[in-house]
Amino acid sequence: MLVKQQITRLITSILASLILAAVTAGCAGAPAAQDTPSQNGQSPQNGQSPRSRAPTDDVSVDTAHADNSATYLFTDSSGRTVELPRDIQRIAPSGALSQLVLYTLCPDKLVGLSGRFEDAQHSFIDEKYTSLPVFGNLYAETLNLESLMLAAPQIIIDIGPVSPTAAEDMDSIQDRTGIPTIFVHMEIDSMGDAYASLGEITGETVQAGMLIDYIEQTLAGTARLVGTIPESERVTVYFAQDDGLTAIVSGVIHSDVIDFVGGINVAVVEQSLKGGASMISMEQLMLWDPDVVLFSPESIYDSVESVAQWSGLGAIVSGRFYEIPGAPYNWMGRPPSINRILGIKWLSNLLYPDVFRYDMIAEAQEFFRLFYHVDATDLEIRTILANSTFK
Repeated sequence: MLVKQQITRLITSILASLILAAVTAGCAGAPAAQDTPSQNGQSPQNGQSPRSRAPTDDVSVDTAHADNSATYLFTDSSGRTVELPRDIQRIAPSGALSQLVLYTLCPDKLVGLSGRFEDAQHSFIDEKYTSLPVFGNLYAETLNLESLMLAAPQIIIDIGPVSPTAAEDMDSIQDRTGIPTIFVHMEIDSMGDAYASLGEITGETVQAGMLIDYIEQTLAGTARLVGTIPESERVTVYFAQDDGLTAIVSGVIHSDVIDFVGGINVAVVEQSLKGGASMISMEQLMLWDPDVVLFSPESIYDSVESVAQWSGLGAIVSGRFYEIPGAPYNWMGRPPSINRILGIKWLSNLLYPDVFRYDMIAEAQEFFRLFYHVDATDLEIRTILANSTFK
């Protein structure tokens, strides 16, 4: 059995090397990528050029290579140095978060998906992307190595928070596939830096610049206005999913939108479940008595008013409970990706409407155009927000 496994790994490695060599050779003779508008035809806002940024502190490029060389050395956010093709046209995402970020930046360079787009997302994702082959999550048992090899990516990109095993994980994926694999750190406060690095890697610097400008204007504007809200006027929030007594706890990536907009997450308890969650009792929730309750999509939001044990909770009685918008993705997480930037605008407007005076239909339409490459109608946005605005 051991000999058979070794032979299988050897064949996989040889196949990967041959495919990568063929793809790289085909791309090496192509002209270097130019800073042109992305395929969705968008241009910089207000007639301004998008911001040009250097790679971040935790990634670097070996500038010793000539600009016309076929490859260069890149040091990723895990500290690994990887040789990358200079002209990248075929990219594989590692998982859901990476897939969404890369879709916002360079959808036409995706050669496959880590997971299929769900039916609810098809209204906002072009069919040519929903029909891409699915090769699974590279961290999970769902990976179809044969499908990945047939897609022939030049690079695999992983994106997200830094984990202690990031370097080992990237090495494992690269060893199994024979394809250059890199990790780019991205959290709310580092999104701009991540897009700057990704823009350089993919050649999509114009689109990256527009996304960076939008993200940083949103974050800076939100932080400035939150600073004007006295601590005594901060709104307390309970973030529920599933049966309503599964709390998304404070201090995890899935609830950081609450913190960023100046809300106070009442669930200051230890995480005991996957996904930043913990089970609580109704008695505990009554003691917390939050000003606002946020329900995840596909939770008990629709029936909560008819459930007796919830009838005494102040937020339910006063009508201050809402369903988090869920299309194309949950605006506060699942995955905890770029969708949280729109979630910041939505939740800040919901909790502090006198401070954050957003027209959320217009805001969502702008975000969808820039990040999802789609023109959403007023009706589509109103439908998404149907359970998510003031009662």
